[in-house]
Amino acid sequence: MNASLIEKFVEKITHGKSERMDKFYKIFSARGFMLDFDGSSGKVWLSDDSHAEDGEFLEMVQNIDYKKMCNKPHQDALILHNNEGATQNRHPYFENINTQLYDIGNRQYLTELFTHEIPVDLFRLNWERDQYGKFDQFKECEALPKIRVYDLEPFIARLVKAVSSVGISTWSSCEGHWGEPAYIVFDGKYHRLWFQAIFNKFIRRKLNLVCEWDWLGWDERCSISSPGGDLLELYLEIQDVARLIYDNRDFLRNSKKQVCSLLTDKHKNMNKKELLGVFEDYFEEFCKVD
Repeated sequence: MNASLIEKFVEKITHGKSERMDKFYKIFSARGFMLDFDGSSGKVWLSDDSHAEDGEFLEMVQNIDYKKMCNKPHQDALILHNNEGATQNRHPYFENINTQLYDIGNRQYLTELFTHEIPVDLFRLNWERDQYGKFDQFKECEALPKIRVYDLEPFIARLVKAVSSVGISTWSSCEGHWGEPAYIVFDGKYHRLWFQAIFNKFIRRKLNLVCEWDWLGWDERCSISSPGGDLLELYLEIQDVARLIYDNRDFLRNSKKQVCSLLTDKHKNMNKKELLGVFEDYFEEFCKVD
């Protein structure tokens, strides 16, 4: 990853003059950590939307050489999808993070932070997640497995985590390489079409988007690209969309529950165009009531 691109990215997301605590919050939120921030006390901590192991990884990235320390296999760790054991083994960063331990004024450190290279795509091929894409599981709105920041590429991580936080299941993500678009692959057509519905009826109306969000491919993928091939433009827009989703997560979670309560077997075998129309209509009705 180009160091100058990362420098410009950090400058944009922090507005170049943030206080240390606020700057930490913005940088590490952009890296994919789900954080809560109390401006009055200056306290920042991992939110409960985080995977149980995110605290451990956040502690490791204090060190500029953290990549040598992180040697876990890149998989979804579905056994922890309910954060089992989180209460007794809860990492202290779920209560408070000492931001003084992070060298966020060091350009080299920030470059390392945003160039975490994922080795083999094993975590993207965890077929156990396929169960969450089935109609009955989608309709039941059960809690999804939380995703580790460690398993995500830096510039797509926040979007993947935000999407997951509102009950939309994915199994693959990529920030884009060698001129290819960034993308997310959803667990089946129901999750993809539901995301497309809220994208069309909510996200597009809230943000002035310039990138292309394309819903093509046999694997239920959303590809994201800058028309002019501008990576900075691409990564900043991904941040904007992720922030909007996460800031409105309660509303979007409730909208999914309400819409799913209306689904019947007749929706199960609808073609994608029909079902997208149903999702969009239901979502708009929910917005009028809310």
